[in-house]
Amino acid sequence: MSKKIWRELLEYGRWAPSPHNTQPWLFKFDDNNPESITLLYDPKRLIPGTNPTGSFMQVGFGILNETLSIAAAPLGFDIEVQYKVDQLDANKIGPQPLARLTLIPRKKEEKLNRQLILDRRTSRLPYNGQPIQLELLQELAAIAKEYNHLFEFSNDKAEVNWVVRLNANTMFADMREVVARNEVGSWMRFSRESAEKKADGLAAYAMQIPGVVMWLFVHANWIFNIPGVYQLVRWIYERTMQGTATVAWISGPFDKPTDWEKAGHMMARIWLTMTKYGVYLHPFGSVITNHEAHKEMDAHFKNDSREHDLWMLVRLGYGDTPPQAQRLPLEQMIIEEKPEMNQQAHQRSFFHTKHPDSSEQQQEVFNYSCS
Repeated sequence: MSKKIWRELLEYGRWAPSPHNTQPWLFKFDDNNPESITLLYDPKRLIPGTNPTGSFMQVGFGILNETLSIAAAPLGFDIEVQYKVDQLDANKIGPQPLARLTLIPRKKEEKLNRQLILDRRTSRLPYNGQPIQLELLQELAAIAKEYNHLFEFSNDKAEVNWVVRLNANTMFADMREVVARNEVGSWMRFSRESAEKKADGLAAYAMQIPGVVMWLFVHANWIFNIPGVYQLVRWIYERTMQGTATVAWISGPFDKPTDWEKAGHMMARIWLTMTKYGVYLHPFGSVITNHEAHKEMDAHFKNDSREHDLWMLVRLGYGDTPPQAQRLPLEQMIIEEKPEMNQQAHQRSFFHTKHPDSSEQQQEVFNYSCS
């Protein structure tokens, strides 16, 4: 019976967001203790080039665990998380145990409906220009405060424009750096066919950027040095931010794995609360991971009463329902009892398929641009 319950919960959990939609989690059932499962991570799905500490991946696991807790509420359960290791290691080989998750009786009422997990979206579409109401922003700030974080925000047009420009500047700067460009590029899916086949990554259709333009960023970045090309592509990119009327930034404890995981629990509740009110979110992660952009953001949003560093910057707003990013099937996230055999199977499956090399991606974009 518990395995059936876990499968039900994991069907919700697999829709949790992760950096670059990498979906680094795996699960293993325990026939000797059906109330518990082992949560594992796939080292191949980490992003050590741009996030060497693994902090934002750990935030993702925190979001996942809070998502599972919310999904378990209607069944009368909560999720107890016991970590086996405190650091993700991209140099490890094969699936690595991270934590033990156990079903326990729920002691507190859950205010969030688990349908919100399925309704949640990251929206890179233009927004409709309507600012987020102060009452909702204060509700989000109250959630952050429960976790000892500070949620600050602005509906000021000048501030919004500054954030949009900073994000665009950072995105183009990152794409000029080989390590960042290659790592992000390995997760880009230039065509819908590729996105559906791999069921992960940053799909062009979801990011609202033409697949050919995304391909050029990765494989022909020099082209943006041609007069007029950079200006045109930047104009295309910033158009996707039109209608943004509210931006927010978050600070709080963010120094060690337990901080990162706790921040993930908070982000899950903030994001789903926004979903409840029909508000969409677009995180600007590159501003945080880019050292120079982070310094610029800190200086711009200087607040002498702030106790901790900024670790998140987002735009939020109302708009059309965005396309849903792909997710791996649950069966490809589950490791059965024989790990050595299953590990070999996972290495053969597309869950462990190597990221396409440039020739494969060139063929992919050729098919995309000619279709």
